[in-house]
Amino acid sequence: MELSVLSWNVEHFDGKGTGTRADRVDRVANFIKDIDPDIFAVMEVEGAMVFNTFTSLFPGYTLFITEGRQSQEIMVGFRDGLSAFVTQRTEFKRNNPFLRPGTLVTLTDPGGGTLPILFTHLKSFPSPEGFGLRDAMYLKARNLKKKIDERLSDETGAPPKSGRFILVGDLNTQGLNLTFSNKDLTSTEEIERLDEVLGSRNLERLDTTHPFTFNDGSQSTLPQQLLDHVYASSNLSFADMGGAPVRVAGWPERPTIALQDQWIDEFSDHAPLIFKVLDV
Repeated sequence: MELSVLSWNVEHFDGKGTGTRADRVDRVANFIKDIDPDIFAVMEVEGAMVFNTFTSLFPGYTLFITEGRQSQEIMVGFRDGLSAFVTQRTEFKRNNPFLRPGTLVTLTDPGGGTLPILFTHLKSFPSPEGFGLRDAMYLKARNLKKKIDERLSDETGAPPKSGRFILVGDLNTQGLNLTFSNKDLTSTEEIERLDEVLGSRNLERLDTTHPFTFNDGSQSTLPQQLLDHVYASSNLSFADMGGAPVRVAGWPERPTIALQDQWIDEFSDHAPLIFKVLDV
């Protein structure tokens, strides 16, 4: 069995836009329907309008949305017929009621095997606070994978096996800026450190078809960045999505700056990530 997954941060997704964003909910929903993923996650959902529209447009899916005092939610949909349960992982709020929880979708197969997929949207900004909160959440993800591995240890006390696991979402790897210091971290250095943290639990970052997932438009002073990631246990295999396991769709696939700006205006500054797990 193959399993297709889409993860997408649709910025300030509330359905109340005007101008180029007047019909954004329908455009986003139809984009996802055209991809036809088995599981999708949408970050930065704000308000019930989006959830109600998706409930109407995706009758063949079970939908879940996080709850809490945070203003932005994660909405997950998975195709009817999949054996799965969803849990809201509040440890990713770091005891802050206004931070976003993680969403864990655990798939089960007839043989009793499981594939947990953790969708996350971590704290932004390169400030010490933002970096520190992200760093704490990286360790939470690592510890969750550790618990999964430990459960696979047999009764003889053999070393724990490596369980299947996927971490995906907007990890906001923006680096660290320290005032009055030369100890800053670039975005690339934060990603390299994250590779080591998660690599210690046999999680590998999947290559992407394009180098960046975030673009605020050609008129912005913000640089294009790689903020969205897929980390997966090495015992999983993935389809080739056009030169890499993860397709970065949307604005990176547009051939001109003008078309990229148009896509960003109509959809989001983040590109959707699309991948397919083989032999689930």
